Amino acid sequence: MRLKVEEAVRSITAILREWPSVDTVTMLLSGEDVYDAYFFVSLDVYSAGEIPDADERSELFAHTGAFESSSISRKDRFLLDDIPFRIEYKDIARFDFVLSGESEGGVRDSGTYTFHRLLNSEVLYQRTDWIDRTRRRLAELPDSFWQRVRSSFESRMEHYLGDLSAAVVRDDRLFFVISSAGFIRSVCSTLFAVNKRFEPSARSLARAVLELPILPEPFEGRFDSFLRDDADLTWERKREIAELMARSILSL
Repeated sequence: MRLKVEEAVRSITAILREWPSVDTVTMLLSGEDVYDAYFFVSLDVYSAGEIPDADERSELFAHTGAFESSSISRKDRFLLDDIPFRIEYKDIARFDFVLSGESEGGVRDSGTYTFHRLLNSEVLYQRTDWIDRTRRRLAELPDSFWQRVRSSFESRMEHYLGDLSAAVVRDDRLFFVISSAGFIRSVCSTLFAVNKRFEPSARSLARAVLELPILPEPFEGRFDSFLRDDADLTWERKREIAELMARSILSL
């Protein structure tokens, strides 16, 4: 099965590398193996110009099945030999702009996962040394970068904590669930910033956050309690746990 995946990846990469604007193609595999429910092949295509539009890409990938394309986020999904693929097209100029320190919008909106991908993915093709230079920059980010990221997610964490409190008072189940998701994601993002590490995929976040060297005490127990589906853990109790987590993180 591994050889089947490798052959499928090579065939897709051969198409992508023919596009003149494509500088780099990288890959991350999600899941342990093809039998894992989380498994898919994830490709990032870094370009220095326009790429073929969705209709052109659909024709270029006509040999695949279940092709879907998003014009909003510039992503494609399809199956090749029953192997799920996801491709995301990314603008090199955008990365250079964010890393220049002139903008933190991309980090504020999606955390540092996109940098995790860039730093840890397997390079399948590169036209220039752009990714090598960018990886060196990522390894030497100043403390000011991490402080900006931390401050941004601490603010989000406190915002969602307020929403949790409001949901408890209004007995609003849906808003409580939505706020819980935003709160715990902000907690994780803040802790990765505290540790000056880029966030992995949300699929591995529960394990990865507990492996960070700098964590407040007693974070693991509170983290588990907040996530646990337990009738004894009322909404109010979970809100209290959230407040304890937030306070301990802010004191780091």
